[in-house]
Amino acid sequence: MTENLVVVVDDNAANRELYRDLLDMTPFSAIALDCGNTVVQVVRENRPGLVLMDLHMPGRSGLDIFADLRAALGDASPPVLALTASNLPDLAKNLRQAGFAGLVSKPCGVATFIEAVTWGMAEGPKSFRVFNG
Repeated sequence: MTENLVVVVDDNAANRELYRDLLDMTPFSAIALDCGNTVVQVVRENRPGLVLMDLHMPGRSGLDIFADLRAALGDASPPVLALTASNLPDLAKNLRQAGFAGLVSKPCGVATFIEAVTWGMAEGPKSFRVFNG
């Protein structure tokens, strides 16, 4: 595992740039992807400690891409935090059941984002967590 690497998947260029800038404030570095087509390959080749996945992207959803990642890498898959502005009922429950490590609600503040990434990058088992604010 590349201990300080985070893969960010978001179709919005401004969001990708923001996440990279925020990660520059931490000891972590980022590979930012604009779609899910190469996520499995990038994760397999770079072995990041965490994936931040936008749920709503054109073509394939973050849930679909997450399923591909889990199918390809199984237990070797890094923790994945969902990124979304969605407020759908049962979203957190559905993400937990799917196997996501947590949920980061957009928009969120700098401190919340850094807390979520730091938590996601920490070693050891994780209980599903929601980051708001």
